[in-house]
Amino acid sequence: MYFKIKLNRNISINDKEKRVIETYFTEGLHFADAGYKVIQVVGTDAEIEDVCMMKNFKPSANEYYDDCKIYVVKIAEDIPNEEGTIKTIKYALPVFAKSSDEVNRIIKEYMSQGFDNMRLTTISETKWIWI
Repeated sequence: MYFKIKLNRNISINDKEKRVIETYFTEGLHFADAGYKVIQVVGTDAEIEDVCMMKNFKPSANEYYDDCKIYVVKIAEDIPNEEGTIKTIKYALPVFAKSSDEVNRIIKEYMSQGFDNMRLTTISETKWIWI
């Protein structure tokens, strides 16, 4: 499962202390596992504001690699129902890439693996940090 962890902490910039808010994104078995991963990276001086299980996220379209950004991508599927109307189901998933052009290439390849009836609806770049 994916978790989004929001925290604030003091960092030193040009010999000055500054309070920053950071958002981390990770996989974990449960809330405590996700929180522990963040504490291992940032230490115990951070104040964790929120740990959110991203239960609506589907598995990522690709693997994380160094220096990439985290994008949240939404794809949609139109399903006709018995009344003759169309129900649209949207799926959100993370994508790791360096640019939105790369995200488009990754999603095009991802959807060509049997998701031809789906369409890309949204690409959102985040400032989340992967752990």
